[in-house]
Amino acid sequence: MNQLILDFDTHDYPSFDKFLGTSNAELVYVLQRQYSQFLYVWGEEGSGKSHLLQAWVAQALDAGKAAVYVDAAAMPFTEAAFDAEYIAIDQVERLDHEEQALLFAIFNRFRNSGKGCLLLSSEFTPQQLIIREDLRTRMAYCLVYEVKPLTDQEKIDALVSMAAAKQVGIDAEIFEYLLKHWRRDMDSLVKMLDTLDDYAVMIGKRMTLPLLRQLLKQQETA
Repeated sequence: MNQLILDFDTHDYPSFDKFLGTSNAELVYVLQRQYSQFLYVWGEEGSGKSHLLQAWVAQALDAGKAAVYVDAAAMPFTEAAFDAEYIAIDQVERLDHEEQALLFAIFNRFRNSGKGCLLLSSEFTPQQLIIREDLRTRMAYCLVYEVKPLTDQEKIDALVSMAAAKQVGIDAEIFEYLLKHWRRDMDSLVKMLDTLDDYAVMIGKRMTLPLLRQLLKQQETA
């Protein structure tokens, strides 16, 4: 396994107050106040799990703690993590066998010492994970929450607020059309809104539904 030297400096992570919607208010409250040593959150792609994990790490860093965020799909999880007091592992289902063994050891170390906090995330519940059985038993220590996605109205409200913050004039019907004819996760919706804004500026027109349809058609044929 490639080695990774984990650093505990402040990163440009999002904060809890930027987390949209109200459906996960209890979970955000629990994360902010660190009510459990072990937490596991799961939910569909685009529901905001990464945002929550990064905000949790940012909060710990601001408090002077050694904290680290690991995206298991993009970076190796190594013994350097033992230097951290707060560990957040995104997409825990992507850990290989050696990394699962390390996570098992960290569970034991944190539980036996009563120190250290662990936050895990996945698209799957702990019972659905294909992992080492001894690690599955350790996950029984976790307080488990489902991260619920934004409602359609919450997504529209967020997009309207973003457009207003940029002082961008946009037809209201665009937002509903995007939800029906484009990817529904907020990252994709925001990126498309930015792309539409750039496209409108480039051709010297305001953002309208016909212009969006034209742009989406170009995206499909690209």
